[in-house]
Parts: sequence; structure tokens; C-alpha cells
Amino acid sequence: MRTLNKRKLIFDVALIAAVITVGLLLSFIIKTMSDNGSVAVASVNGEVVGEYKLSEDGRYTLNGGTNILVISKGEAYIEYADCPDGLCKNQGKISMTGERIVCLPNRVIIEIE
Repeated sequence: MRTLNKRKLIFDVALIAAVITVGLLLSFIIKTMSDNGSVAVASVNGEVVGEYKLSEDGRYTLNGGTNILVISKGEAYIEYADCPDGLCKNQGKISMTGERIVCLPNRVIIEIE
């Protein structure tokens, strides 16, 4: 009975290690194959209100001051938002083509192209 438990434990550990290894490998492949974007496109209510080069640092007021977009060191992020949940501020910095920051309450979308 003990050898069965040892085999099961070894199998479980090997399976967990394999899943972690595959996950890390896929993450690495996706990260290295993604292109760095060059422009952050800001939209409010579905209309483009600005295109900002990631190569130029700056702070931009969006939607009458409800959101502040910051571009620094080739990355874009929301520094300020007056929405109640503030989730757009917590979405972090983006720089890869196709990445987005979305502020649903203020209807603001930042997308890297």
C-alpha cells in the first residue's frame, strides 16, 4: 500500500512540474514574439481622441479630466481616474501591440498599435 502512495506522490509532483514548465515556456514564447508598439491610441465613447508616440514621454488629460494618461520610458498607463473602482489604474503599464487599458465607467480605452 505504501509503494502505491509513493508512486502517486511522485506522479503528482512530476505532473505539477510539467504544467509549470509548459506555462513558463509559453509565457516566454508569447513575450518574445510580441511586438513592441509605437503608438498609444486613446478613444472615448468609441471615438479616437488622440494618438501618442510611446517614444515621447508625456501626460495627457482625457475625457475632460476624468482620466490622465502617462507615457514614460516607452510604456503607457493611467495615472488618475475619477471612476469609483479605479480598475484602469490597476491594469498596469502597457507597451506591446494589442494591449489595452479600459476604463468602463468613463468609456476610455487606451490601445497600443
